[in-house]
Order: sequence, then structure tokens, then C-alpha cells
Amino acid sequence: MQTEQNEQNPSRLDDAESTYNHNHKTLLSVLNGGRRPSAFTPESGEVTLRLERILVDHAAKTFVTFEGETGLEAVLMRLHDYLPAFVEEVHEGHVMGLKGSLVSSRGIVVGMHVFLEAGGQFVYEVGPSSHMTEILQAIEHVDRELHVATRSLGCDYVLLAEGYNPFVEAPLDVPLVPRTRWTLLNAYLAQTGRYARDMMRCLCSTQVTIDYARGRTGLETYRLAVALSPIFMFLTDNVRSFRGSGARRCPRMVRSIVWEDVDADRCGVVPGTFSETFNSQRYLEWLEGLRPIQFSDSMGASTSTGKRLIRDLMGDRILSATEALGLFGAAYPNVRLARRMEFLQADSLRPRMAVGYACLIKGIFCNALAFDAAFDLVGQVREEDVDLATYELRVRGWDSRIYDRPVPEFIESLLTIARNGLADPQELALLNAAAELWDFNMVPRDAFVHQEEKAERGW
Repeated sequence: MQTEQNEQNPSRLDDAESTYNHNHKTLLSVLNGGRRPSAFTPESGEVTLRLERILVDHAAKTFVTFEGETGLEAVLMRLHDYLPAFVEEVHEGHVMGLKGSLVSSRGIVVGMHVFLEAGGQFVYEVGPSSHMTEILQAIEHVDRELHVATRSLGCDYVLLAEGYNPFVEAPLDVPLVPRTRWTLLNAYLAQTGRYARDMMRCLCSTQVTIDYARGRTGLETYRLAVALSPIFMFLTDNVRSFRGSGARRCPRMVRSIVWEDVDADRCGVVPGTFSETFNSQRYLEWLEGLRPIQFSDSMGASTSTGKRLIRDLMGDRILSATEALGLFGAAYPNVRLARRMEFLQADSLRPRMAVGYACLIKGIFCNALAFDAAFDLVGQVREEDVDLATYELRVRGWDSRIYDRPVPEFIESLLTIARNGLADPQELALLNAAAELWDFNMVPRDAFVHQEEKAERGW
């Protein structure tokens, strides 16, 4: 009888509980599935790099907004002329992105998605690919086409890679991209943390996604990623101005400050990450206890979910694979799990340094020996140790101690591990190029401070 009913009405089972259980199994299979087997094996090494930047009008010294004859939508439409094989993504009557692939000089195909985020952040999502040099070439190729496309519009536009929009003193000065999902998110964030709208409108990130091992070793992979998240935030600190501050008055690790005061339930370290009972089931239970804010169906239409939790929605009807995967995006922990593991904590970086940072992660997590060495370097960590490491780095910078080691010593050891984990000489060169700044006990934010001090002295 149930089979007959499901065939007649496949969108829902007999009752809400049965429907929830079906969807719960679907989401759990996402966490426990994927392409990587249960034993930790590094042969994939595939990375997806997401790079958010701000499109800046160089002549006007301000950022470009969505509307107008030379706004962001017009730029995307003109860029499509230079990337004719790409497909335009249209939402609610507006062009919001382009999607396609590029073929490198070595004949390697790399997927590329160009799209807009809520505050007009101009986003490239590249991969997955195991070839980091091809990821960089894809970014540089589209950058060149964007340069030509904007010049053809009569504009002097450049892409700026910084972790916080330096032209903004108040986040509400940044107009939203016209899309229902952003309107719903904005209404919710108006009632949450102090910096919630800064996150949505002003932050720009570099995000790295990798495959991760399943089973017990998979939990160790996730725990190591969470333990290293404060270091990754510190090394990629690339903010020169926070709400109009100069570089010297700008605090370290603005990204961590903003996220701590956005919506505590869905940010930071997932509760219980380092407990003996933590597993994919515990992660999913945490996720299901969050408010999704808005829900996007398989056709891309967004609706408000009010005060309902994810687990409430899961009892309504059978979710498509796309809808189920989309629910994982309601959470913003330091490291997020879905089909793959997503490192969310880095500021926007210039393309070459962004790829070098991705090589750092690849070298540590996609090589079994390097992974073991990094796991031993971190040692036994608790949730409060990660929080303390974040605080120490934010307050004391290079003078901090984390996990019982001075920060310069810890970073030097971590870089050595990552270098040993990279077999490709070109990827090693990209990591070494990114590490040139770190080797001098500097992060991008320190360079901004140094430049401001020199300017004040008239050097």
C-alpha cells in the first residue's frame, strides 16, 4: 500500500515522521558518501577554489554595484560575449552568473563558475581539479577577459582582493543584489548579531574545498581541519580597513570578529567536534537544529522559513538531491561538511596567493604522511583550545603561543609538512611564493600597516 501511495505521490510519505526519516537518511548519505573511500587515501587531491573579490571603479575610487548600464549585471552580460561557450544563469529576470569550463594549454578541462554574492562580491568558483596550476591559469584567463570586457563598456574596472570592502564605513551603504534569497537573509540578519550585515555585504573570502576520508579517519581529518582553522585565518588576514578604519586601527582577523557576532548557533566550532561520540550523525543533528532562514527549491525559487528549523522542513516532503545538499549551506562553521570538506575561514587573496594557500591545504590533507605529521603537530586539542588559539592570534599576533608552541615555530613546522606533501614542483613553487610573506613573520594585513606607516613618514 505504501509503495502504491509513494508512486502516486512521491513528494511525501505516509506522515511527517516517515518523510523526515527519509530525508535524514538522504542527508546522512551525503556526509557518508562522496568519492573518497573509507580509508584515508590521497590519490584524488582534487581541490575547488572559490575566490570572492570586489569589482572596483578605479577612476571613481569606489566599488561597482549591480544596477546601471555599467553595473555588475551589465559586466556579466558583456563578459559572456568573451566567454561564449559559458551559459548565462538567470534568476528572477536578472543575469546573476556564467557557468562553463576552460581547457588549459595542456588540454586539462577546468570547470569555472562566475557569479555574484549578496553584496555584489564578484565570485569565481574553479574546479574541482587536482591541477593547481590549471586552477590559477583559469582564474587569470577570466581576469584577462573581464579586463577586456569592462574596457569595451568604457569602464576602468579592476578586481580587488581584500577581506573587507575598504570603501565602506557602514554596511548598509552596500546595496543588495536584487534576489529574493538575499532579501530574506537580510531581514533575518537585521535581528541577529552586531556584525551580521557586515558578513553579508562586506566580507570577501577565499574558500577551499577538498575530498575527505570517511569513518574514523574522516573524523580525524575534520578535527585536524578545525584545529588548524585559527592558523588559516591568521595567515590569510587581508583586511586594511574595517568600517572606515585605517590599517593601524584595523584589528587583526576581522573575519573572525565579524563571524563571532553574526549568529552564534551556526558559526565557529561545531559543538562536540572533539568529543569521543562525535560523528557524521552528530554533525547532522546539529545542522538540523538550525534555522535555514530561507529555502531554495530545485528550481531556484526562494521562500522564507520563519522560525522553523531544518528538521521541521524535512518533514514536509521528499527533498531532491539538490535541495538536500543546499541545506548544508545554512551552516557557517569554521570548517563545513557536505559532500566534501569546505575551509571557510580565509580572507580574499590575490589569485596567486589564493592558489598558494590552497596548495598549503592540499599538501597537508591530500597526502597521508603529511596528514599524520600535521595531526601529531597539533596534538590533543579541545574545543576551548581552538577558541583560545583564535583569541591569542587576534590579540598577540606573531607573539602568540598556540598548541604549546610559539606561532612562528608552529607555522614553520606546518609549512615544512605541507611542502613535503606536494609532489608537483609547480604546486610547491606556488606554496613557496605564498609563504614568502609568512617567512618574514608577516601576513597581508601586516603589509598594509607597514605601507601606512611608511606613507605617514613620507618614505
